[in-house]
Formats: sequence, structure tokens, C-alpha cells
Amino acid sequence: MEFVEFVGMENIKPFKIVKREYQMNIFESIKNRNSLVVLPTGLGKTIIAVMMIAYKIKYGKVMFLAPTKPLCEQHYATIKELTTIDGVFLITGEKMRKEKRKSIYNMAKVIVATPQTIENDLDIIDFSQFSLVIFDEVHRCVGNYSYVSIAKKCLENNVQTIGLTASPGSDYSRLKEVIEHLGIENIEIRTEDDPDVKPYIPERRLRWIVIEMPPQIKSIEADINAMIMDFLVEMNKYVKVPLSIKRITKKMLIRLQERLQKKLEKEKGAIYNAISVATALIKIYHLKEMLTSQGIESAKNYVKKLELDTSKAGKKIRNHPKYKLIRSKILNAKDENPKLEMTKKILLEHFKEREGARAIVFAEYRETIEAIVKELNKIDGIKATKFIGQAKGSGNGMSQDEQKMVIKLFKSGFYNVLVSTSIGEEGIDIPATSLVIFYEPVPSAIRHIQRRGRTARGGTPGEVYILIMKGSRDEAYYWSSKRKEKKMLIQIKRLREAINKMMEEKQKEKGERKIIVDSKGQAKLDSWL
Repeated sequence: MEFVEFVGMENIKPFKIVKREYQMNIFESIKNRNSLVVLPTGLGKTIIAVMMIAYKIKYGKVMFLAPTKPLCEQHYATIKELTTIDGVFLITGEKMRKEKRKSIYNMAKVIVATPQTIENDLDIIDFSQFSLVIFDEVHRCVGNYSYVSIAKKCLENNVQTIGLTASPGSDYSRLKEVIEHLGIENIEIRTEDDPDVKPYIPERRLRWIVIEMPPQIKSIEADINAMIMDFLVEMNKYVKVPLSIKRITKKMLIRLQERLQKKLEKEKGAIYNAISVATALIKIYHLKEMLTSQGIESAKNYVKKLELDTSKAGKKIRNHPKYKLIRSKILNAKDENPKLEMTKKILLEHFKEREGARAIVFAEYRETIEAIVKELNKIDGIKATKFIGQAKGSGNGMSQDEQKMVIKLFKSGFYNVLVSTSIGEEGIDIPATSLVIFYEPVPSAIRHIQRRGRTARGGTPGEVYILIMKGSRDEAYYWSSKRKEKKMLIQIKRLREAINKMMEEKQKEKGERKIIVDSKGQAKLDSWL
């Protein structure tokens, strides 16, 4: 029988937290220093946060911030379950008067809250009483996000900051911004290949499946490309852009549209026409993505939307001589979706091999999710449900109560397949799954890491399948996420080396050879203040 050792700490309930080498190593490294912790999804960042709360509570109040209400509720429940600390309060700003919140801030020992609530209450919170503030999903601590103003208060009051994330992103300037905002003086990063992490990682198999594009889709795509080329030629009357479909992306067109709209404030006339051409191009590129990445049915749905589009760009598309042919080909096309067929095949084989298995299918668009759920529920043994965010505009969404109910039913086994948008990527307490399917790749390193981290957790082996439609934007997105993930690790290591060098120089200047800890149990780093 294997011997299990538990964490024995003041304020931690006995026999609750299994001791893991990498968590203990990280805790010892960060306990007295402003630190950034980068740890893959499913490896227990929250456990490290709970250990920090248990350690720092003797020095003053502690605040644990998370970007969403459901995530705050999870952290609150975890703290209550694992610690003996009294005076733990959850504040998300809903249905509570400011005076009531003020009294809670004064009496609480631990506050779990959304950053938006705390930012609104900065005038009634005495940060000098706090010893620690933890920022979950800290990669958001950039620009005007609420974390930024809270972090500033922490530095002004010499409050220790800890940032937690599975994936801080690959943009060096954004990483540097996060580090500067939090006054980070120490970075602890682990990957699944690190020696102190590897023993705790269940086997995860990652496979990508390239699917041949059906001939009828290729034919329609060629017609759409010809139409795009016509609009690119027209765009060059106003703004110089490459006359190459491969060199132009939808993202580039959106940026061009934004630049033109800023110009509109100063110039009129031809700029209006340029904006309508740019908008038309964005819509046509989207139609092409729907067709090649999502399938015929998605393209049909988008054509129906274009038919009702009353904007200048919508009319411009419908008046184009090639549009009628494209419209006719799409609406009369035979419904075939090789991606959906492959999804069904993977799920059937997986459930056949693993009794009681659970799976998540990630898809980008809500319409695609509806179609996937409808098809999967025709299969014996599969009970699928959608998991999407709250309503946007006139669209249908799920309330937070509905989201909670879906997760509860998924945990209980009532549903065994969750078909989710990006809402299922971060922060939601979804139980360990044995299979994750990317219906299409994502171009973001952060989202790629978070999606695949939904399987092979809690000792359960897992499989990840990434579906790629050959010749579509899927190929570019897949390689983009891989490239960005490698870049992200390089950038973090680069920042860590820069911080270590700075710390060494500070110690030489002061002739110090050890970390000095103040009355709040925090290492002093004057340079950040």
C-alpha cells in the first residue's frame, strides 16, 4: 500500500491536502516575496494559494481575487473546506449595499472577491491591514482591467502580491506589464516535464487529425476567393493592401477597419467607401471560415444572415456579381460535415473503451455547438449538453445558475459530454474528463493550454484530439498556438532571468546576502515602490 503524506501546517485542516513536492517547493519560494506562479491547469494552483493564506493570516488580512463569480464561489468553498480559519467572506458586489460591504471588509480575515467589486470599493478598504493579495488568472492584469488599480494599492501599502496563471501569454510587453503592476520579484514556473511535477501527471495523449476538405466545399471556396480578390482590388483605390488572399487575415482587416474609423473623425468622403469595403471583406472572410472550418450548415446559416443584412457592406456583398452563384451553391449544397462525423467516431470509440467516461468538445461558435449537441444526442449512450456564456445582444445564452446546474449534472454523470465555448476553458470547476476534442484549433497559446488541461487531471489518464480541416484557417491556427506556447516559455524565462539579475544587483548594492522580511512577513523590494 502506497504511503500518503499530508501537509501539516497551522490553519490547515489535518489529512486534507496531500503533499506534492512541486507545490511545497513553490510555496517555500514564494511565501515571503511578490511572486508569479505559472502552473499548468489541473496541477493545483488553488492549493498553493490556500497554503499561502494559511501562512500569511497571522500577519494580517488576506484577499483572494478571481475574475468571475463562479470562480470566486469555488475558491471560497475550497478555503472553507481546507482551512480552520474563521472570518472568510465571499463578496461579488451583487445585492449588497456598500455600507454592508464596508463592515465586512473591517471584520473579515479572508475576503474572496471579484476585482470589479474591490475596485469600486477602493475608497472604503484599508489596505494597510492586509498582508497578502492573490490575483487568480493574473494574465488579465494589463491595460484598464480592475486588477491594475488594486495592484497599485498593494504596492503603495507594502502588501505582498501573488499572481497565479496557467498561461500568461506569449506577448513579452504584456508579460512585462503584469510583472511591473504586481511588483514581481520572483517567478516560479513549472511545465508537465519538470522533474518535481512529472510523477504527478497522468498520461495524456495528444493527437491531431487532418480532415480532407470535401470537393464541393473546395469549389465554393474558390468562388469566394475570387470575390475576395475583387474586393481587395477595390480596397486598393483607398488604402494599399496586399493583393494576396494568403497574406490577408480577418484580424488584419478588423485592424484596418478600426484605423479607417479613426480617420473618419478627421476626413469624410472616400473614407466611408473604404470602411464599407473593409466591412464587406470581413464578412466574406467570415463566410469562408464558416464554410471551410465549420461546414456547409454553418455557411448556410451565415448566408441567411447576409440576406437580412441592411448595412452598406451587406448590400455591397449582395450586389456583387459573384455572390448569387456562391449563395446558390451554398444553399443547394449537400449537407456534409466530416468534422462532425469524426467527432462522433472519436466519442463512440472512447465511450466503448472507457465505462463512465466524460468528455468535453470545445467549439468556437454557438450555432456549431447547437448542431453538435443535436447530432450527438442521436447516439445511444451519449448524453450531450451545451455549455455557453451569458446572452450577447439578441443571442441566447445561459445564466450563471443554468451554468452551475449543467456542471452539477455533468459531475453526477447525468450528462457525459459537454459541448462548450471558451467559457469552459478557464476558471470553471469542471470535473476531470478523460477526453477533450478541439472542434477547431485556437490561435492562442493561453486557450490551447487551458483547453488541453481539462483532461488528465486528478490521476485520470486523458486524450486530446485536435481536428484540422486541411486547407482551412485551422492549419494556421494550430501552428500559431504551438509557436506562441514555445515563445511564452522563452519570454517567461527571459523575464525571470532579468528579475534574478536585478535582485542580485540590489543585494550587492546593499551588501545583503539574505532576504529581509518585514512585520507582514513580506520581503522588501524598494525598487518597485
